[in-house]
Amino acid sequence: MHSYLRTIGLTKYKTRKQLESVYRSCLSAPSRKIVTTVSVDTSLLQFEKDFDKNLGFALVGEVEASGSCSIEHYFPYLKGDHFLEFENIQIEKQTDKESYAGVCEDYRLGMTIIFYVINIADYAKSKWLNYSNRHLTQVKFSGLCTEGAILLGTGNNKSQKQKESEGRKRRYNLLAEAREGNTEAIESLTLDEMDTYTSINNRMQTEDLFTVVDTSFMPCGIECDHYLVVGNILDFQLMTNQLTDEKIYNLLIEANDLTMNVAINQSDLTGEPAVGRRFRGEIWLQGVVRI
Repeated sequence: MHSYLRTIGLTKYKTRKQLESVYRSCLSAPSRKIVTTVSVDTSLLQFEKDFDKNLGFALVGEVEASGSCSIEHYFPYLKGDHFLEFENIQIEKQTDKESYAGVCEDYRLGMTIIFYVINIADYAKSKWLNYSNRHLTQVKFSGLCTEGAILLGTGNNKSQKQKESEGRKRRYNLLAEAREGNTEAIESLTLDEMDTYTSINNRMQTEDLFTVVDTSFMPCGIECDHYLVVGNILDFQLMTNQLTDEKIYNLLIEANDLTMNVAINQSDLTGEPAVGRRFRGEIWLQGVVRI
C-alpha cells in the first residue's frame, strides 16, 4: 500500500482489497483519461480521479493490440498551481515500472532537485513522437506530507526581506559564475559560507533554531525525492475528499525562493495554518512538467 494515501484522504484504505472500489471508480468515471502509443502494439494509459481540485488518485497501465488492459501501478497526487523556470530539466525512467523522475539543478538552492513526474502519459507521448529532445524548462512543484507542524513567522520587516532577497540574488550570480570556473566567485562563496557559519553559531547561543532559519529545503531520508521543508505560507485552502469526506489542507508555501503546493491531512497537521506563518514537514516532491 502506498504510504501517502492518507494525505489525499484515503486513511481507512489499508489493504489492496479495500482499495478495489477506488480502482473501479477511477476506471469507470475518471476525471481525465490519457492514452498514448508507446510501441507498435502497446499503448500506455493513465487514469486520474480528482477528489477535489488538483488532488486525487492515478492509475497507470498498458493496453495491448488485442484490447487487454493491465494496471501496472497507482499513486496519489497533488498538482501545483505555479510554473517555475529552470535552466534545464532532465527526465529519467525508473527501472521497475513506467514512471519517471525529473532532475533539475537550481542556483537558488545550490543543489540538484529530484522529483516524481505526475504527467507520465504526456511525457511518454512526447518520446513516441520523438519530442524527447525538447528543451524542458518549466515545472509545477507539489508535495505530499504525512506529518507536519505550523510554526510562527520570523517577523522580518520589509527592509530585512529586501536585504535578504538582494543577498540571495548575489549568491545566485556567484554560483552561476563559479560553475563557469570563475575562481574569484568560488573564493567569494567560500568566504560567505564561513561568515554565515560563524554568524549562525553566534546567534544559536541565544536564539532558537527556527528564528535563525527562516526557510529551508533539504534532502531527507534515503529516497531521492523526499525533502524536509520549512516554508512561509502564502495561501491555504481546506479541501474535502469527495469520497471519504476527510479534510485536507492545500498549502501554498515558499521555501528558499521555491514556490510549491503541499497537501496534508488535517488530522496529521499540528497547529492552525495562516498566511504569514510557516509550515515544517517532510514531503514527497512531485511535479507536472510542461512538455
